[in-house]
Amino acid sequence: MGRVLQPFEYFEPTTLDEAQKLAAGNGAQYIAGGCELVLGMRRGTARPQRVVSLSRIAGLDGFSCHPKIGLDVGAQVLLRVLANDIWVAKRWAALHEAIDQLHPPHIANMGTLVGNLCCATPYYDIPTALMALRAELTLTGPKGERQVAIEDFYTGPGATAVTAPEVVTKLTTPPPDANAASAFRKIYRTRRRHDDLHKINAAAYVTLDTESDVVTDATVVIGSWDFKPVRIAAAESAVTGAPATTESYVKAASIAVDAMEPLTDVAWIEDVRAQHARVLVRDVLEQAASRARSKYDPAEDLDTIEG
Repeated sequence: MGRVLQPFEYFEPTTLDEAQKLAAGNGAQYIAGGCELVLGMRRGTARPQRVVSLSRIAGLDGFSCHPKIGLDVGAQVLLRVLANDIWVAKRWAALHEAIDQLHPPHIANMGTLVGNLCCATPYYDIPTALMALRAELTLTGPKGERQVAIEDFYTGPGATAVTAPEVVTKLTTPPPDANAASAFRKIYRTRRRHDDLHKINAAAYVTLDTESDVVTDATVVIGSWDFKPVRIAAAESAVTGAPATTESYVKAASIAVDAMEPLTDVAWIEDVRAQHARVLVRDVLEQAASRARSKYDPAEDLDTIEG
């Protein structure tokens, strides 16, 4: 790995307008936490001529989280802020679990949630969790704001829907249903050969009719399989309306795996990948449904809505 950074200009604007003017030229890049960008610059894979920091722009560090109003995370909110929030842990469990399993740990202390998404790295965990939670990103540019669902945010390998000089200013998710919950899991193995299995993850969001114990709504996502997490509509349809049982989750998991395209022509890799995905999808559905069975809503303990 290279250790010497190539020369570049560095700016700390105080307004979005100023930041976008600075980022309008070729070779410019925004920086939030900087975990991925600085690493890429040291490796020589990223060589921006101009780095525009978002750290001094007012309003980008806003954060609110409550089961009655949803999740709202500004572009400068650190991952550790979410990891330490009780509402994220209780009602956005898939996101909390994805952050909790970050490695190395300093990523949560230095990195931002929005920055993690904007890296567009195929094997990252947080995009998988947020797709299950139906997140939406707000992109701000010279012509104003526009909202992009996270499913549409990734447009190709390493590419996003952001068009320079736009910047992602925040992420939001809808409030979870009172009888809903989510879960995230991954299987990680260190590569021994270039064609070895690296990692695979999955997340689910499940809403139950707690009287009949039937799934009334579900989101099923598999990550680290393609250039972006993949939401499996066929698996969601299979489990929605079905009894909240292991048999239903196993069926949905098999449907999910069958819907995925092979990534290589190496049979044993695809077989192992499919086995892992099948287990992960079954487990996250079961875990999310188990959590959803509790009718306890922590929001009822508060007299007022707190951020």
